[in-house]
Amino acid sequence: MKLRIIQVLLFLFISTNCYSTTTDISEKNVITNISSEDTSYCDSSEYAKYVVTKLKTKKQKIKEDNLDETITYLGDIQVDGKLYYALTSFRRILATLVKHGHSTIYILDSKKRIVKEYELGLPEELPFKLQNNSLYFHFKDTKTNKQKTYINRIEKELPELMCVAPDDCY
Repeated sequence: MKLRIIQVLLFLFISTNCYSTTTDISEKNVITNISSEDTSYCDSSEYAKYVVTKLKTKKQKIKEDNLDETITYLGDIQVDGKLYYALTSFRRILATLVKHGHSTIYILDSKKRIVKEYELGLPEELPFKLQNNSLYFHFKDTKTNKQKTYINRIEKELPELMCVAPDDCY
């Protein structure tokens, strides 16, 4: 019985995850300090606090003991009358003696909950820009061996797979 009560309390604590954030903006287009005081969010993802208009396209860095993460809020996407927010994350996690990298695109709904998560292979594959519902990616053309830009237009719905180059989708 006590275990069940603890489980219910833990569930309620997690499901009513409310927090606040404050950000300090540095001169070099990088946010380095994220703490708790300014803006409150409830019932949203841990990435909700990074959706701030004045921080759009700025790299927000988090450093903890075993984690380094760089998050970039790219902007808004409008799909079928619904508002979404697009963020990128490159996370390096220390596992034993070696750091492992994870490159992810997060799409949050209007309540700032994650609705889509695209795991990519490399940090270079993350989009560098969002404009008019289009994500822009750098890629190397294997035929010409030149750097090019791939544009992934999001129109009627969020894609199941995220393409980062003409023949490269996740």
